[in-house]
Amino acid sequence: MNKNTIIKVLLLVLAITLIVVGRGYWSRHKLAEEIKKDVAMGRYNKALESLEGVRESRRYRLSKLLYGEDPYVAYNTGVVLMLMGDTKRAGAEFKQAARSDNEEIKESSIYNRANIIATNMDFITAAEEYARALQIAPDDFKAKKNLERMRLGQRQLSTLFSPVKQEREERVQSLKLLPWGNKYRHSGDQKIKW
Repeated sequence: MNKNTIIKVLLLVLAITLIVVGRGYWSRHKLAEEIKKDVAMGRYNKALESLEGVRESRRYRLSKLLYGEDPYVAYNTGVVLMLMGDTKRAGAEFKQAARSDNEEIKESSIYNRANIIATNMDFITAAEEYARALQIAPDDFKAKKNLERMRLGQRQLSTLFSPVKQEREERVQSLKLLPWGNKYRHSGDQKIKW
């Protein structure tokens, strides 16, 4: 082979690689827009089917073998599952997405997982998760607010077992009134990220 033929073959390989990578980014962008639209319209089942379809595709499986699990797919699956009320599976997806190198996805995953833990009234673990989220994004006001709520919940729970019956009943009632930060139930901002 002469020098010109080698250069032409290398340019052809480079062009094919760029086309494949560009097509992957385009399809990812198109999928993101589809899922955002489905979530905005309240079609959570359709959004979840789209995300599961991505996981079953050959391209995703190949990418998973080469680079590991895609944190964007795991995070967005967690958001959709949380919107559907399946907090157990959503927590597992957020835990997987928290392994990401992307700081924004990591912080959002930890924060959302802390919200799930807080709804189960596990104040200590939720406070630890909010603190982890604040280590990544120290200016996150919602995480700071929820961390304070968890600390207040811990204090109230510790005094729940006090000998004074009236005080204990007041603590139980005040625990029921605290909003635990489940911002996805009634909010228009669904935090789908790509």
